[in-house]
Amino acid sequence: MPIITTKVLNYNENLKGIVKINNKEIALDGVIKDEVIELDASKDLNNITLKKIKEPSKKRVTPPCPIYNKCGGCTLLHMDYKEQLKIKTELVENLFFNEFKRFYKVNDTLGMVNPSHYRNKNQIVFQNVKGGKCRLASGFYQENSHKIVDFTTCYIQDETSDKIVQTIKELMLKMHYNAYDEDHKNGLIRHVLIKRSDTTKETMVVIVTSSEVFPGCQNFVKALVARHKDITTIIQNVNSRSTSAVLGDKEKILFGKGYINDILLDKKFKISSKSFYQVNSKQCAVLYTKALEMANLSKNDTLLDAYCGVGTIGLIASSKVGKVIGVELEASAVDDAILNAKVNNVKNIHFFKADASIFLKNLTNKKEKIDVIVMDPPRKGSDLKFLNSVLKLKPKKIIYISCDPRTQVVDLKTLTTDGYTIEQIQPVDMFPHTQHVENIVLLERK
Repeated sequence: MPIITTKVLNYNENLKGIVKINNKEIALDGVIKDEVIELDASKDLNNITLKKIKEPSKKRVTPPCPIYNKCGGCTLLHMDYKEQLKIKTELVENLFFNEFKRFYKVNDTLGMVNPSHYRNKNQIVFQNVKGGKCRLASGFYQENSHKIVDFTTCYIQDETSDKIVQTIKELMLKMHYNAYDEDHKNGLIRHVLIKRSDTTKETMVVIVTSSEVFPGCQNFVKALVARHKDITTIIQNVNSRSTSAVLGDKEKILFGKGYINDILLDKKFKISSKSFYQVNSKQCAVLYTKALEMANLSKNDTLLDAYCGVGTIGLIASSKVGKVIGVELEASAVDDAILNAKVNNVKNIHFFKADASIFLKNLTNKKEKIDVIVMDPPRKGSDLKFLNSVLKLKPKKIIYISCDPRTQVVDLKTLTTDGYTIEQIQPVDMFPHTQHVENIVLLERK
């Protein structure tokens, strides 16, 4: 049976389409539920490829991106945006049902008005090319590979940032800068990282080099700034290690002040090259507004932000509560958070560099009263040590913001074992056209 005609039955947890062949479930990209498709199984059932969409869904659209089939980043770009939001809501519902064996009402996923060019942080790799018209490629690594997808514009990246990358590419060719070669461990330019504020329009360009020696860098900087007036700072980051990490430890400011500012929900934030900041500012405002609305804060409350980063949600919440405590393990993020508090003249917030689990345990020992905990852990979720510390502290409410509901539901299983109940579940589409979904959960102590 080299050619198989079948129907797409549903989606898996990565929002890939599921078909069933000989009682075996197979996950496919680029298909929509209920579509009738043709599959090429000429090799075997472990190497099935999509051959043709025989009966397309009414939810199917033409992907508005020339590299959609090469990149592998925007896996839902073939689907109507309203349908994307619908299946993300259903995904969260299914995750909760599978974990808790009961149905929870999940609010409709909050989407974007204009879900394009939303990424304010763009990371580009360069590669030398042998033969052809151009000897330099710039773009992303193709999914699950180190092959570069060369492009000039990306549908979800900031458009100004894309133009800056093309100018950097031109200047590299003109000034004979080679891209870093991972195999031979030679070449100068490894990556370019661009961060841009949608509100202030300030733009940071980070040139990641393989060594501190950057010949002609002042001429390079002068030419780049002359072409792009929005660039307010340029940094050289040195990464001489054989590693997949983009940034190294050493930095040198080549132009400007070494950071940019962004305004989020009327608060001003300093963004450095290494500081974590949500890559979709517009949806970040939606996310934080909704999270604080769900918390229903009062002026008598003490709020603890357990993974505070540069202090964004704590500073935004500060006008709604009596006191805010922010905890963060990364020293540079705490420094930025303290500075952000000063810049915004916020007096009722205090930041601490500490392991959150130990910090919460100490608060419990001191019998400190915390009314609301906001937790926004990494994609892998929280560890049991932290979750047990939260339970011992006994806040009235917990707001759990997650960038991966799959790990979130596991953590919630632990949090609901000691008097907490899930009251609201609100997905937010932080990354339109991808399989990712952010999720906010309100837990209250009964």
